[in-house]
Amino acid sequence: MSPRINYRKKEKIISFRFSDKKSVDSDIQKNVVIDYDKDGKVVSIDLMEVNLENFVPVKKFNSFAIREK
Repeated sequence: MSPRINYRKKEKIISFRFSDKKSVDSDIQKNVVIDYDKDGKVVSIDLMEVNLENFVPVKKFNSFAIREK
């Protein structure tokens, strides 16, 4: 799968998804959550309390589409 970036406006969370594998472990540091699969590889990264309204609107960032939910 190619990486995906999603922004959940209501919750103010940006999610970077790198794999469809199931997360079995997480590291949490301040407003960052990193999820790992059973092999210890990063499945996703969530950034909490991010307000994209403070940034210039962007439709695409490099090859990743940013989707609001």
